[in-house]
Amino acid sequence: MFTIIIPTHERPILLMRTLESLIAQTCQDFKVVIVSDSAGYLPPYQHLNQLAGRFDYVLRCSGTPGPAASRNLGLAIADGEYILFLDDDDTYRPDHLAKLKARLSQDQPELLFHDFQVQNEDRTVNPPKLLPGGQKISIADVTFDSVYVRNRIPNSCVAYRRDVLQGVRNETDLIIYEDWDFLLAAMHGRQLVHFDTDGVVIHKSAATAPENMRRGNSRDDKIVEVMLQLYRKHPGPNMETRLTRQALMASAGVALDLSHF
Repeated sequence: MFTIIIPTHERPILLMRTLESLIAQTCQDFKVVIVSDSAGYLPPYQHLNQLAGRFDYVLRCSGTPGPAASRNLGLAIADGEYILFLDDDDTYRPDHLAKLKARLSQDQPELLFHDFQVQNEDRTVNPPKLLPGGQKISIADVTFDSVYVRNRIPNSCVAYRRDVLQGVRNETDLIIYEDWDFLLAAMHGRQLVHFDTDGVVIHKSAATAPENMRRGNSRDDKIVEVMLQLYRKHPGPNMETRLTRQALMASAGVALDLSHF
C-alpha cells in the first residue's frame, strides 16, 4: 500500500524515534526507504530488524547535500501504491496509517492532504524532552488555488498516488521550499483532497537552537527570492490567484507583473 521515504542526516536518536512510531502502527501495510547522506553513524539495526523484508537503507555518497536529492533517490526505488514522505525527526500516531489506508481505499484520490499535530521539545537532552504547548493544526481551509500563493501543507501530510509522480522530482538547486515546488509540480492537472485526520506529529525545537537542524530556520532572507522563483515556474491557474500573489508580494515591497506570474 505505502512506501514511506525518510531522508536522514546525522540524527540517529531522532531517526530511531521515527522508526519506533512506524513499528507501532496498527497497519503494517508499508515499506520504508531510508536514505542517509552521511556515513557518520551506523544504521539503527535493532529497529530495522523489526521491519525485516520491508525496508531499504541507502547510503547516498554523491549528489547535492540535503533532503531533496535523498527524496529523489527514495522515489527511484519506491513501489507502493501511495508514496509518503516523513522527516527523520517526526512521527506517526499508532493509528495513522490505518486511518489513511481506509480513506484512500474509498476512491483512490490522486493527492490527499490532512491535518497534523505540533509537539515542542527540548533537544539539548537525550532523548529529547517533550514540552508543554503541543497543538492540533487544521489546514482544512487550504484549497488548490491557495497552494499556488503560499504552501501550508507539510511535506509529511500528503499522500501521493504513485502514478501522479511520474516525472516529478525534487528540485535539488532550491535553497528552501523544494517540498512546495514538488507539490505544485504534482498538482498540475490533478485534484487535491482534504482528509480530516491529524496522525502526523511534527516535532519542533527552538528555531535558533543548533540542535534543531532545520534549514528553513536560518533562510528567512531567501523567502521572497524563492517564492518569486516558484511563481515564475508555476504560473497562477487563474486571475484571482495571480492577483492574490500580487497583493502578497506588494506587502513585502515587491511589484509583480501579472503577465509573468
